[in-house]
Amino acid sequence: MSGPRLLVTGAGGFCGEHACRHFAALGWRVVAAVRRLPEAGAPERAWLGAAEAVLACDLASRAETEALVADAEPDYVLHLAGANAVGASWSDPAAVLQSNVMGTVHLLEGVRRRGKPCRVLVAGSLLRFPTAVPGGPDGAGGVVGAEGDGAKPQHPYALSKTMQVLVARSWASLFGLEVLVAEPSNLIGPGRSGGLCGLLARYAAAAERAAAEGGPAPAPFRFSSRTERRDLLDVRDAVAAYETLLRAGESGRAYAVASGAMRTLGEIAGVFGELARVPLPWEFGDSDAASPAPADPAAVVALGWAPRHALRTSLRDALEDARSRR
Repeated sequence: MSGPRLLVTGAGGFCGEHACRHFAALGWRVVAAVRRLPEAGAPERAWLGAAEAVLACDLASRAETEALVADAEPDYVLHLAGANAVGASWSDPAAVLQSNVMGTVHLLEGVRRRGKPCRVLVAGSLLRFPTAVPGGPDGAGGVVGAEGDGAKPQHPYALSKTMQVLVARSWASLFGLEVLVAEPSNLIGPGRSGGLCGLLARYAAAAERAAAEGGPAPAPFRFSSRTERRDLLDVRDAVAAYETLLRAGESGRAYAVASGAMRTLGEIAGVFGELARVPLPWEFGDSDAASPAPADPAAVVALGWAPRHALRTSLRDALEDARSRR
């Protein structure tokens, strides 16, 4: 094969599954990095088989990470690995910081020390909080918000992703690496997602199985409210955006990767209720928690990308995938 060589970290995860398949289908030579090699029969073997090679690496180890980059010899890196659970960040913030911040440092240092051209796309998060980044106005390696403006992280996860973005953009400005950042919204679609829509798909599939087998109906699924809003983007559209950014994105820049449409939790519940084969019992709380601010994907849209999966299609595919699993 003569396509570009791409190292995908976090290849065993929800987004990694789609990334391995997407880029392999394009003819890219995919090297999939996982923390541990999967055992026989593990579900990730299905998509890791699309990779040219599968390598085990703990990014918390600088030596292992530098060896990974040396062995993979990438032209491009898609950095998807890291901790992504807000709840877990409260119980072990040090582990989350080690994974998201130092794992990124080790990866970028591996690329820098290899000394050969390589473009790196770091998957950040829209949950980061405003801070200052060296290099000019925001979107070109610059100020995201004013230092000392009172912005504070809502949880340790947000802190870790903010620091990750600072590291990525700083390695571009300080060391001249070709590094850029994608900040995806809530990713949905088929696969083993740990997000809300993944949980809802599995809940609906379990309710259908219980009804078919004559078992008890599940306890109602409780939402914090009907009115909180989320931007939902199909994971397959996100991976297509990552391809666009690897090919044409501007080094040092952070790009919002989002649908641009905010959906209420009540609307999401309604779509799943229509798709399910049995009635789904919901409960809605009265939380007045603020919804995330809408994200503007205009910068990546200007490069030629656009989301192609409608919300209903994404949720239908997630439910079909959940039905196929036990």
